[in-house]
Amino acid sequence: MNYAVSPRIELIGHSQCVIEGLQGIVEYNCDKIKVNLGKYNATFFGDNLFINAFSYEGAIIEGTIVSLEFEGNG
Repeated sequence: MNYAVSPRIELIGHSQCVIEGLQGIVEYNCDKIKVNLGKYNATFFGDNLFINAFSYEGAIIEGTIVSLEFEGNG
Protein backbone atom coordinates (compact mmCIF):
# COMPACT_ATOMS: atom_id res chain seq x y z
CA MET A 1 0.00 0.00 0.00
CA ASN A 2 1.14 3.50 -0.79
CA TYR A 3 0.68 5.54 2.39
CA ALA A 4 2.33 8.64 0.84
CA VAL A 5 -0.81 9.33 -1.21
CA SER A 6 -3.34 11.41 0.67
CA PRO A 7 -6.96 10.27 0.51
CA ARG A 8 -9.27 12.31 -1.70
CA ILE A 9 -13.01 12.76 -1.21
CA GLU A 10 -15.16 14.43 -3.85
CA LEU A 11 -18.81 15.10 -3.02
CA ILE A 12 -21.07 15.48 -6.03
CA GLY A 13 -24.23 17.14 -4.81
CA HIS A 14 -25.84 15.22 -1.96
CA SER A 15 -26.19 11.95 -3.82
CA GLN A 16 -22.69 10.76 -4.75
CA CYS A 17 -19.20 10.69 -3.30
CA VAL A 18 -15.99 9.51 -4.97
CA ILE A 19 -13.28 8.32 -2.58
CA GLU A 20 -9.67 7.68 -3.58
CA GLY A 21 -7.03 6.28 -1.23
CA LEU A 22 -9.51 4.03 0.54
CA GLN A 23 -7.93 1.33 2.73
CA GLY A 24 -11.06 -0.58 3.69
CA ILE A 25 -14.72 -0.63 4.67
CA VAL A 26 -15.29 -0.51 8.45
CA GLU A 27 -19.12 -0.47 8.56
CA TYR A 28 -21.74 -0.77 5.85
CA ASN A 29 -25.53 -0.45 5.97
CA CYS A 30 -28.19 1.66 4.22
CA ASP A 31 -27.98 4.50 6.78
CA LYS A 32 -24.25 4.59 7.53
CA ILE A 33 -21.05 3.75 5.67
CA LYS A 34 -17.71 4.07 7.48
CA VAL A 35 -14.46 3.81 5.51
CA ASN A 36 -10.83 3.61 6.60
CA LEU A 37 -8.64 6.33 5.06
CA GLY A 38 -5.47 5.45 6.95
CA LYS A 39 -5.00 8.07 9.67
CA TYR A 40 -8.73 8.82 9.65
CA ASN A 41 -12.09 7.13 9.29
CA ALA A 42 -14.81 8.90 7.33
CA THR A 43 -18.44 8.10 8.14
CA PHE A 44 -21.24 8.91 5.72
CA PHE A 45 -24.75 9.22 7.15
CA GLY A 46 -27.90 9.28 5.03
CA ASP A 47 -30.66 7.27 3.41
CA ASN A 48 -30.45 4.38 0.94
CA LEU A 49 -26.64 4.50 0.94
CA PHE A 50 -24.75 1.93 -1.09
CA ILE A 51 -21.35 1.41 -2.67
CA ASN A 52 -21.85 1.57 -6.43
CA ALA A 53 -18.23 0.78 -7.33
CA PHE A 54 -15.32 -0.59 -5.30
CA SER A 55 -11.73 -1.22 -6.29
CA TYR A 56 -8.24 -1.22 -4.81
CA GLU A 57 -7.99 2.50 -5.64
CA GLY A 58 -11.28 3.64 -4.11
CA ALA A 59 -15.06 3.56 -4.09
CA ILE A 60 -18.18 5.45 -5.14
CA ILE A 61 -20.87 5.90 -2.51
CA GLU A 62 -24.39 6.77 -3.68
CA GLY A 63 -27.70 7.51 -2.02
CA THR A 64 -28.93 10.54 -0.08
CA ILE A 65 -25.86 11.77 1.82
CA VAL A 66 -26.98 13.85 4.81
CA SER A 67 -23.67 14.31 6.63
CA LEU A 68 -20.01 13.30 6.72
CA GLU A 69 -17.95 12.86 9.90
CA PHE A 70 -14.20 12.34 10.34
CA GLU A 71 -12.46 10.71 13.30
CA GLY A 72 -8.88 9.76 14.10
CA ASN A 73 -7.94 6.18 13.48
CA GLY A 74 -5.78 5.29 16.46
